[in-house]
Amino acid sequence: MIAKMPDTLHQLLAELLTESRERTIARTAETYDRLTRPFERGVVIFGTGQLGRFVLPALRRAGLEALAFCDNNSGRWGTEIDGLNVIPPAAAIEKYGDSACFLVAVYNSSAPRRQLRVLGCRSIVPYPVFFWKHCESLPREERLELPRRILQQAHQMPSAYALLSDDASREEFRAQIRWRCLMDYDCLPAHDPPADMYFPPDLVRLSSDEVLVDCGAFDGDSIKPFIERVDGRFRRIWAVEPDPANLRSLAECIAAFPSEVAARISVLPYALGRESGTVRFTADGAVNSQIASNGVGMEVTCRALDELLSGDECPTIIKMDIEGAETEAIPGAAKTIARCRPILAICAYHRCDHLWRIPMLLRAANPDYRIFLRRYAEECWETVYYAIPPERLGWLTGARPLSLNEL
Repeated sequence: MIAKMPDTLHQLLAELLTESRERTIARTAETYDRLTRPFERGVVIFGTGQLGRFVLPALRRAGLEALAFCDNNSGRWGTEIDGLNVIPPAAAIEKYGDSACFLVAVYNSSAPRRQLRVLGCRSIVPYPVFFWKHCESLPREERLELPRRILQQAHQMPSAYALLSDDASREEFRAQIRWRCLMDYDCLPAHDPPADMYFPPDLVRLSSDEVLVDCGAFDGDSIKPFIERVDGRFRRIWAVEPDPANLRSLAECIAAFPSEVAARISVLPYALGRESGTVRFTADGAVNSQIASNGVGMEVTCRALDELLSGDECPTIIKMDIEGAETEAIPGAAKTIARCRPILAICAYHRCDHLWRIPMLLRAANPDYRIFLRRYAEECWETVYYAIPPERLGWLTGARPLSLNEL
């Protein structure tokens, strides 16, 4: 293990790559074994959401015994999931604390892990460690990746890292690589306030003349804070959202605004990609509705943003939170980006390799952009790249990419 976070990406990768591929494979499996010892055979699953329901069949396929679910949601206490009781965490510790490990099937796991420690739990395992051990038994999980596969792409990382424009972005990039390869929670900087996501006041100063293109508008959850930030003064909002259930929620959100605000919001019911066509889409009214890679789901129209906006006024801000389709949608907006030079806020956590792929796409779209990385949740979740044209960076000094000898 590395004792201290290196000051450069070159140092970090050099140290990570001193470990042989064989040793990396063994270490990732051994991490789960070490954390579960001596309770390898019995597991209590903390969390009854999607991850918890993924974990249970994976445990059973591995021949491991799941003893119970526990959850802080009192509405689920006394129910069953696939034959397992759902009980309060305190009751689970009292019954199984000395005989089982507790697997935290929650993405942002600091609070539940701390809760379990306070209750006296002896063996606590974060979900990403379980993924390392049992990924072959889990549904496809592209937001996480095995360290050996990450390090196979190490040669691609320096070029992306060199494009980052401030020390906070570079520190976050290095911490993300270290956390993903070593599961070192202590290396992660404190995340920024979730309320600042997409419109961070240190990077993005909003005016009364903004034209926002909200790609992945969901139910209006990012439109609301935008309108609050500009106090209702903006030129136009284009809300792009393909999920029919989300569209209904979005329509309710827009209808709740004053009529003169709602009149300036237009909804575009499309998925986004590199070019126009049709795609299969998992549309279930959830925040993670997405283009399906396995051919299942409903058929929806997919459009390139260049085609949607070719005849309309220039966007000043484009936000993309489209569940992994960002790397296809950015090239599909290349003409608009070159023509209008909008601020870009692009989510980078839906696929592991987006951490180093997205900066290259942003620079290709506009070589003048200054690129920043920020995170608004624990671990590797809710990370956003911002690409900002210099003319909108007047209040920031010293924002610049790295030279080669600073990598």
